[in-house]
This record gives sequence, C-alpha cells and structure tokens, in this order.
Amino acid sequence: MESHLRAVLFDIDGTLIDTVNLIVDALDYTYRKHLGIALPREEIRRLIGLPLSVQMRYLDDRVSHHPPHEVMEADEMAYYAAHRDRERVIAEAVEAVRVAYRKGYATALVTSKNRAELSLSLPKLKLDSFVDTIVTADDTERHKPAPDPVLKALERLGVAPEQAIYIGDTVFDVSCGRAAGTQVGVVAWGAHLPEDLRAAQPDYYFETPADLLAWIQSLPVIESHAKTEENAFRIGGIRPREVGIRGDSS
Repeated sequence: MESHLRAVLFDIDGTLIDTVNLIVDALDYTYRKHLGIALPREEIRRLIGLPLSVQMRYLDDRVSHHPPHEVMEADEMAYYAAHRDRERVIAEAVEAVRVAYRKGYATALVTSKNRAELSLSLPKLKLDSFVDTIVTADDTERHKPAPDPVLKALERLGVAPEQAIYIGDTVFDVSCGRAAGTQVGVVAWGAHLPEDLRAAQPDYYFETPADLLAWIQSLPVIESHAKTEENAFRIGGIRPREVGIRGDSS
C-alpha cells in the first residue's frame, strides 16, 4: 500500500510533542475546579484526543451542573500556558514530518486542539516550511473520532483517502482515519495505552519514534512532487506561523 501513498497526516499531542502528563494535569485541574470531580489519571488519559466540549459528553452523568465550555477551556489553557515549559518535542517524530515533505508527500497536522490552544505549542515544532495544511478543532463541526478533521485535511490537500495515512496516538485517531478511509498508524509513546491501541487494530504500530522515522525514510520518493522548503504551503490551508488564519472559507 505504501506505493500508493501521496499524503501523510500527523496528530500533534502525544505524537510529535510529549504533552500527556501536562494535559492530564491541566484537565484534572479543570475538572476539579469546575465540575468538582477527581478522575483517575488513567481515565483522564483515555479522554485525551477529544476536544474539551466532547469530553464533557462523557462526563454528563457524573456532574449536576455544566459550566460554559468556554470558561473551562480558558482555565485549561491558562494552566497549560503556565506550565508549557514541560512540553518536550519528540525529535525523531518531528523529523519524520520533514522527511515525508522532502520526499514529495503532502503533509498535514490534524489536531483536536483549537487554534488558540495550538498556538502555545506549535512554534516548538519548527515545521513552518514542512507542512501543507493544519486542521484544528475550529475547522470542523464534528471532531475526532468522526472522520471530518481528516476529510478536511484531504480536501485541502487534494488527495483521495486511499492515498493517505493518518498517524496518531489514540484510539480516536484510529477511528477518525479509518472512518475517513485512510490507512492508520499509531504510536506507542502517547496518551493511550498499548493494549487499547492494539485492540483498535491499526494498519501500522510504531513502538518508538525511531521506528516511525525509519518507516517514513523507507517510503519511495515521489519524484514528480518532491518539494523543498521554498515551495511549502502551495496547497491552501493554515500556515503554522499563522495558525489563527483559516485556510479556506468553510
């Protein structure tokens, strides 16, 4: 199937940046403050990969009041911003994005974060010249595990689902990519537990960042589409340095 690939899509948190413990702490703080509940850390980890508004649906039966999601998101972001020095870029995973781009593949970042949340992390990746488009939670009405975020990225890239792979770290990423019709890869160093990821039956399972990089390096070069940094963003979308700008009118 690799010979048919034309696009490689990547999740961000847990895949390219080690943010799992920070996100768990931020959500724990937010849940305690606004909902008055304390969840086991493992349970919070299983919610990572969903926008906060979607997480609330999973918690509806446990709370008697429902504060505005905007207020909760603001507090979660404030906590995250105050501790973002704990973020750690996963160097080999980020290099995999660069290698895919240089080999001629269309590249995209597909995240459940909104633009404001993403703006706190994106500069650390230094991928401005290696990503064709970014899809955030602000760009679709439905979110992971629905296929809409991946479908939006493919629409912008002009690539058919069967010509793409989506790589993430949660079962929601698997469901999203599979429902969109792409191949799916998962990484073992992110938010969800290995047993949950394997049970989701992804097409590819990467134990280490080095495994992911080696697989990307093994892909054939698409000679007619090989790209350099100078022709980045030839496809409509969001530039990483301009994450607040919508790439199309939808």
